[in-house]
Amino acid sequence: MIEIDKTSEVAIHTQVANAIRFKIGNGNYRKDDKLPPTRLLASQLGISFHTVRKAYNELAALGIIESKPGIGYTVINAEPLDKSERMERGASLLSTALRQAVGLGLDEDEIEYLFAEQLQLLDASEDTSKIVVSGPYKELGQACAIQLATAFQRECHSCTLDDLSKHVDADLLIVPFRNVKQVLSMNARADVVGIAYDLDEEALGKISRLMDHETLGLVTRYSDAIASLSKELRSLTRFSGQMVAVSVEEGDSYLASLIRECDLMVYTLGAERAVRPFLDRAKKHVRLSLKLADSSIERIRSILP
Repeated sequence: MIEIDKTSEVAIHTQVANAIRFKIGNGNYRKDDKLPPTRLLASQLGISFHTVRKAYNELAALGIIESKPGIGYTVINAEPLDKSERMERGASLLSTALRQAVGLGLDEDEIEYLFAEQLQLLDASEDTSKIVVSGPYKELGQACAIQLATAFQRECHSCTLDDLSKHVDADLLIVPFRNVKQVLSMNARADVVGIAYDLDEEALGKISRLMDHETLGLVTRYSDAIASLSKELRSLTRFSGQMVAVSVEEGDSYLASLIRECDLMVYTLGAERAVRPFLDRAKKHVRLSLKLADSSIERIRSILP
């Protein structure tokens, strides 16, 4: 995330331009990468989009980025400055900062301490790698992404395998083991990591006790989960009876009839809010949670910077 100091003597558009140049030099933005739209970045920074546009135009004038119709601003020159230019500009920036620090009354030891402290903070804050969790259906990706975001206290995106093309800028793609080869062939840029996940044991236990003449009801948040989850539940529990499935994405008009038909109703966490008013009418019901294996969480933790 770009940070700006509205109290600084440096113009805000210059701060934005310098921050983007820093990210390009660090490899956070590579050649042909698209920069955030001006209005989006302006909203995130709490400044005018005209200010962001001015920063982008400044970088475009230097031949670092260019505006492509229908695409937006794109990096065209991600090469770092040569050593002499880096040293010259760096010396100028440090000279200004040191004069200001001395003007505040800081002594040499205090300045050295603050410099070391800021280097540590810079290392901690500049991890901008994009993490995407993907699976064959939306709820799987969302459930795993929420668990990882909570565990690592950082943003994790989610999508289906069919929507991976929207995340070509991902640095780390996390997918079920069975989908690793498929994703490797789709994205050559990102690191692909396989994960294991479990379905709630209480729900599986109750399904496994159903007789073949009984009916299992499945309620999901999105319709794309029905086929995959139905197959998984049958495979894990060996239930071969009738299964009736609906998604709350289609509304709740089907829930009343489903409850009348089924001997056990299983619902995902994403569907819980919609099915809650109907639970007192169900013969038996249980929530079906998706949970990442602890070993997968720890393995991803060891990979992340």
